Amino acid sequence: MNRIIILLLMLTSLLFFPSCRKKEPYRIGISQCSQDGWRMKMNDEINREIMFHPEATVEIRSADNSNERQIADIRYFMDNGFDIIIAAPNEADAITPIIKEVYESGTPVIVFDRKINGDTYTAFQGVDNTEIGKSAAHYARHLIGEGGKVIEICGLKGSTPAIERHEGFHRGATAEGISVVASASGDWTYESAVPVADSLLTAHPDADMVYAHNDRMAIAASDVARRRGLKMKIIGIDAAPEIGIKAVADSVIDATFLYPTEGYRLIRTALAILEGKPYERVSTLPLSSPVDITNADILLLQNGSLNEETEKIRLLKSQVDDFWSRHSAQTSLFYAAVAILVLLVGVLFLLLRTFWQRQRHQHQLMEQNRLLEEQRDAQKELNEQLHAATQSKLVFFTNVSHDLRTPLTLIAEPVEQLVRAENLTPQQQVLMKIADKNVRILRRLINQILDFRKYENGKLDVNLTEVHFGSLVHDWTEAFHAIARKSGIKLSVDIRLPDDFTIAIDVEKIERVFFNLMSNAFKYTPANGSIRFTASLADGKLMFAVADTGRGISVEDLGNIFDRFYQVDKVHPNGSGIGLSLAKAFVELHEGSISVESQLGVGSEFTVNIPVRHISDTAETVTPGIISESVVDAELGEIEPEPQEIDADKPLLLVIDDNEDIRHMIRELLSDDYVMIFAANGKDGLRLAAKYVPDLIICDVMMPLMDGLECCRRIKEEVSTSHIPVLLLTACSMDEQRAQGYDSGADGYVAKPFNSSVLKSRCRNLIDNRRRIKDLWSANPIGGMSDRPRPALPPDKAAAPNGDLDNEFYARFLSIVTAEMGNSDLNVDQLASRMGLGRSQFYRKIKALTNYSPVELLRNLRLKRSRDLLTTTRKSISEIAYEVGFSTPAYFTKCYKEAFSETPTELRERLSSK
Repeated sequence: MNRIIILLLMLTSLLFFPSCRKKEPYRIGISQCSQDGWRMKMNDEINREIMFHPEATVEIRSADNSNERQIADIRYFMDNGFDIIIAAPNEADAITPIIKEVYESGTPVIVFDRKINGDTYTAFQGVDNTEIGKSAAHYARHLIGEGGKVIEICGLKGSTPAIERHEGFHRGATAEGISVVASASGDWTYESAVPVADSLLTAHPDADMVYAHNDRMAIAASDVARRRGLKMKIIGIDAAPEIGIKAVADSVIDATFLYPTEGYRLIRTALAILEGKPYERVSTLPLSSPVDITNADILLLQNGSLNEETEKIRLLKSQVDDFWSRHSAQTSLFYAAVAILVLLVGVLFLLLRTFWQRQRHQHQLMEQNRLLEEQRDAQKELNEQLHAATQSKLVFFTNVSHDLRTPLTLIAEPVEQLVRAENLTPQQQVLMKIADKNVRILRRLINQILDFRKYENGKLDVNLTEVHFGSLVHDWTEAFHAIARKSGIKLSVDIRLPDDFTIAIDVEKIERVFFNLMSNAFKYTPANGSIRFTASLADGKLMFAVADTGRGISVEDLGNIFDRFYQVDKVHPNGSGIGLSLAKAFVELHEGSISVESQLGVGSEFTVNIPVRHISDTAETVTPGIISESVVDAELGEIEPEPQEIDADKPLLLVIDDNEDIRHMIRELLSDDYVMIFAANGKDGLRLAAKYVPDLIICDVMMPLMDGLECCRRIKEEVSTSHIPVLLLTACSMDEQRAQGYDSGADGYVAKPFNSSVLKSRCRNLIDNRRRIKDLWSANPIGGMSDRPRPALPPDKAAAPNGDLDNEFYARFLSIVTAEMGNSDLNVDQLASRMGLGRSQFYRKIKALTNYSPVELLRNLRLKRSRDLLTTTRKSISEIAYEVGFSTPAYFTKCYKEAFSETPTELRERLSSK
């Protein structure tokens, strides 16, 4: 029923809110450097074009000739998430940095009209201002004749149109035989140009013409000349309808050059960029003829007609928008009515269905009650059987533990004596210490099982002794301080007990509770973490707690951690699962309690409360033996030594295993033949494999963070490590489990416990197989160095399952070398970068695959290509040398002779004589 209701609600939402699926329109930000007539005409064109594109909106801002304001406008567009920014820079030097910042942030940017320094933009649209300047000079020659004198009023300094119009006019003037007698900047505005024109005309009243970089400055010069009674020709640039063309029509100036706006083209280019369509990155607008008294009136009429048509388009768009608004409202009402009808039908159906189900459920409940009674009786019988089976298992484990103690004792004593022997080699001493350490661990586990069995049978006694608890804690924590220093963990002990405080406890059992809690804290606390032990009195009870900053315990596991044989980490267990259960039993024998608070990723805190009791005032106070540091080391392990220095004369071996003793044993067995590095889990193993690219990896299957199967699979999927043979260590001997390892890309298996000779042989064979594969890939000096991808390796040559990945890697390498064959500057760093690897990773990968260094392989490929060209073409030897990437023909000849035992000339002479 709930599923049907959810489906109805989903259907209703889809019908009622169709507009939710509408795509948000593109936002286009336009930054104009000023607000003159030419730019207002462009803005009109932009607004007219955007009416035909409902998928986009524009916002236009004008900087009014201020660099600071334009920078603020562009940053406003960038900070507010506009999809593309279009800008006409006020001054190139000032605006280039902000345009570059926008471009490098990933936001497309179009520069128009004026340029910036460099090409950090997505597209550019503008007119060739240099050609406009030349056209103006040609037209000036037409008006004033050869030898005429011209005054130039320039635009804003630093503005690229002003610079280019100035350069173009001066080039044209030189070619046309006219001279520029004076030049000054009018900053593009009428107000700034008036005093400039007044000053220039005062100094040069005999000038024949004033050439202004825009129409407003030209009109200013005309007003000044008319006021002074001077008659001279005046031309401008821009031809904005309401300024330049009107001034020509009114005979204020003699001519103006049409500076194309084409705002519609800007919008179309912006949409093409946003939609991923082809566009022209640099677009130069075509030049137009000058506007003079003969065509000014026609252009004004055309502009008026265009404005009228624009207003009609705006009106039509408004009417269409209103129509669609009403249509959307009516559609929403229709969908709402349909949704309500569907809901009513659904509710009616649910009511009928509920009635029918209620009738059926009454019959089912009666039948279920009968079945539950039968199941209750069966469950009771099963519980009795389970209890009996559990007791049988405990009896079995207890008997086995008793039986194990005798041979363990016989093993422990000889091992202990051999550890103290002085005639052993250093390697034998390390192996005997590992054996002695693990014998103590086995003895402790057997004692735990026997103690737990006694507790289950109610036969575990408490031997109370009056002790100074504070002194005991200081003795117990002494060994843990040494382990804390080795592990980089901060250990603090805070005892808030009176100096004369004593308590009656079973010292051995409380010592084991303390040891269990502290060892667990050290197991799960990473380096640079902290562990804190506190002890105090509260309400007549001794309270002591162990808090750590380890990985914590999940909520679902907190309620079960004191259950016997329960382990939080069921995939990678670190113990027998009875340590905390036995600690709880020892505390309860003292009529106390133990509790835990924990949070994943933050840490855990175990708290023990024991009632304060005393035997008698004359009871003897004792201090038991301190936990030896060797026992703590047996429980917690030692710190991993630093990796050996890489020795190129020995194969590099990476060992990945979470067991400290296994790593030490493999180090002792293989360190004479290999340079070895170690990792305690699969995650660190992947990192070291990618960093050092070893010749062989030995990896355990069962590990924390990442198991060996996943580690092997990821090693074989990485381009930089796919060729490395992987040997898995496992205690699992079933064929299905081995098949999983081979499916993950493993090259071999060694079962635990392993024989040292078998391990050495498997390592040696895997490396020899890899070496034979390299020999297949490089069978001769030029090496089978073809320009085709290498074939997959034969299966009987121990090729990795990911051989296709190595073939793809080499094929991609060959394609890059073939494309860049003629580039004599191509080097190993460039190749490694294009292959997506570091220099050392790339070197070891190529060396492992081909038996050549990258430099040797590149030279051989060039020589192979040169030999093909020498035998199939008539090109000269120098041409071929440069074509295959050699810097000089002489060096090419030297390398060729070393490779083929003859010079290129001798080869051609030998071929021509046949």
